[in-house]
Amino acid sequence: MSALTKGFNGGLWAFRLVFAVVVAELAIVGGAVVGCFAEDICNEADTQAIKETMQGLATKSFALYAAEKGISSNSKKEEE
Repeated sequence: MSALTKGFNGGLWAFRLVFAVVVAELAIVGGAVVGCFAEDICNEADTQAIKETMQGLATKSFALYAAEKGISSNSKKEEE
């Protein structure tokens, strides 16, 4: 079992993958918001889509925080 855990590095690879997805989504939303302000071409549907994406990003950020705390907690337990 320890070989399996070592291969996955205690979930660190999943944590990094989710982090990369959140960063990519944040860049997309940031570009959309800048485009809306610069060109003033956004309608209500665009605004709602941006709001929903930001809510999803907030949820994922909280999940990343919880995962980071869980990984660090498990690492401390393994060291003892």
